[in-house]
Amino acid sequence: MVNITCEMCMDLIPLVQDGIASNDSCQAVRQHIAHCPDCKALFEGELPPIPDSQKILGQIKRKIRLFFLMALMFGMFFGLSLTTSQGMFYNTLIMPGAGILGYCIFRWRALYVIPGFLLVLHPVSNVVAVMLEGEPLNLPSILLFTWIYSIFALAGTIIAGLIHFAFRKEREL
Repeated sequence: MVNITCEMCMDLIPLVQDGIASNDSCQAVRQHIAHCPDCKALFEGELPPIPDSQKILGQIKRKIRLFFLMALMFGMFFGLSLTTSQGMFYNTLIMPGAGILGYCIFRWRALYVIPGFLLVLHPVSNVVAVMLEGEPLNLPSILLFTWIYSIFALAGTIIAGLIHFAFRKEREL
């Protein structure tokens, strides 16, 4: 007995139906369709079930959100790691970008989620900096920089929200 996957069976079905498949392929297909209702329906000429488009769209949206969330976390962590270096002023670009990504993921909840992420990630990045023999920050400095970066991120969130609102209103007209 040869076990084949559904994909292999679907590839072999047209060859078996046309009579050009080998005896082993015919036997493998017949054994497979004996216990697989989807492949049996395809073999008998019935249309395969149509996938649910809403389910597929939901899966795609989840994957995009996960990608945006990973980009958000990486960007915020990278920006926070620049705090004690000369490149800290790049955060004037990074943090509004984080706010924009935050709006894409969380919509208006980003107004409190992004500062929360910053409040959690900043001490973590400080510990990582200490472990890598970088310059540590004291608690008041961490809180001050978190507050400043939160303002930049909130500005990005508000800008993204207003642009989204403007284009949504234009589309409704």
